[in-house]
Amino acid sequence: MKTSDFAGTGTLFRLFLRRDRFLLPLWIFLPAILSLVTAATFIAMASQGLQSVLTEFDKDPLISALLGPVMSFDLPGAIVWRGVSQIALTLGIGSILTVIRHTRADEETGRSELVRACVVGRYANLTAALILTCVGNLAAGVLIALSIISLGGAADGSFLFGATMSAVGFFFAGIGTLGVQLRENSGTARGIGVATLGLGIAMAILNNFGGGDTLLRWITPMAWQRLTQPFAGNHGWNLLYCVAFAIVPIVIAYVLSARRDLGAGVLLARNGPPEATLHFSSPLALAWRLHKRSFIGWLVGTVLYIAVFAAISPGLSNTGGMSDWLSNLGGTGWSDEVGLGHVFISISFYLISLFVAVYAMTAVLHLKKEENEGRAEILMDKKVSRIRWMSSHLIVASLCSAALLLVMGIVGGLVYGLATGDLSNEFWHIFGMSVSKIPPVWILLGVTALLYGLWPRITALGWVVWLLFSMLEFAWEAQIIDWSLMGISPFSYAHYTISITNLPLLPLFWLLCLSAILTGIGLLGLRNRDVLTKA
Repeated sequence: MKTSDFAGTGTLFRLFLRRDRFLLPLWIFLPAILSLVTAATFIAMASQGLQSVLTEFDKDPLISALLGPVMSFDLPGAIVWRGVSQIALTLGIGSILTVIRHTRADEETGRSELVRACVVGRYANLTAALILTCVGNLAAGVLIALSIISLGGAADGSFLFGATMSAVGFFFAGIGTLGVQLRENSGTARGIGVATLGLGIAMAILNNFGGGDTLLRWITPMAWQRLTQPFAGNHGWNLLYCVAFAIVPIVIAYVLSARRDLGAGVLLARNGPPEATLHFSSPLALAWRLHKRSFIGWLVGTVLYIAVFAAISPGLSNTGGMSDWLSNLGGTGWSDEVGLGHVFISISFYLISLFVAVYAMTAVLHLKKEENEGRAEILMDKKVSRIRWMSSHLIVASLCSAALLLVMGIVGGLVYGLATGDLSNEFWHIFGMSVSKIPPVWILLGVTALLYGLWPRITALGWVVWLLFSMLEFAWEAQIIDWSLMGISPFSYAHYTISITNLPLLPLFWLLCLSAILTGIGLLGLRNRDVLTKA
């Protein structure tokens, strides 16, 4: 590397900062807000004795499997224990999207080629994007620390926790840059990032299931707080390991960036056959071909996830009673209705359905990628209408997202049924849990289709909607909002606290109708707006 390779980095950094002046504060301040929300939850429980409440949580087999053992039985320790997964997820998503937005997405739109016509080094764009993302993570870490200090937490533990969360953000910024180098489109890079996030969460849960101190805590950023131990020993030296681990994908990304052409990826796209098969003669066949590889990757990941948790759920759910907090969420006594044996697997399906919604949204956003790269214009210049082109992608996205949940239901039902020795009854019960999540997932698909059809430049708003639904769940569990407000989320109608035998079928039907309406409006929007061209 030469100094000239970084020429223009400062200018590009200021440009990126200006472009992200609205989005950047969103994911910088949100982790600190999540810390305060978590604190408010436990402060509300203080009348019962915070230490006794945390002790009860620590002994609950289900809560310990999801969140791990409590490390410090005070308010700052409760924030670290309960809020780390949401904070890590927020910083991970923000880091991945920010890096990809200023690197691969700019290459796709031709902006990087225009910038490189000036005096700009080959690493300037990547470096500026990384600096912006890392500065954002550092700012988020400082805000997290200050928020805990304001609640009475010790400064050393607070800043150690904030620094640990910043290191988590650094790692996912590196994953984003690595994904950018591997493939030639931003959708695949985002898919790599989301898959890594999902894998990290699954590994963290497995680490918690193993007692919180397994080898997995060294290789998943979602469990790094168990290395640094904020407020429970403050092992600051382990923070150096976390930072070093986070730098690895960044270094690999720099090496790979020098070995590819602008706009291309290290893993070159495979050439197609010289002649198309007979069935490859419609927009629907083309859409399936474009989505097939991504779908197969998601299918493998989700099946492995649900198979593991379906296998461990029966034994985990029967190890003892649940804490009063978990068994009386919302004051409903839902665990008696759902059944203790189904609690853990029900929560697992609920969590994975949120990620299936992410798949559905990214599948719809493939339309935007095709339009940005000029391929939509080529197709619609032939005898292919706009409605037919867009609907083909929507059909594939909806069927593939439904197929993910159907296959997960089949695999989860078989594994759980075999594990309990009651396959005939348990299979259909578990299968119903999975199928009931299709309408909520399709709502987010419809929202994304609506935004793309009417206002393609603000399709990122769809991710805000997804985040809102996720935060509603967190706020409801924290007893900050009641069920009436939780009802804004479509996932509340297939919630894990509702027994599969008592699911409200009519609201689920109306969700399907609403998703169809949103999708239809998106189709009409595309028909009546201009299509992006390369001219």
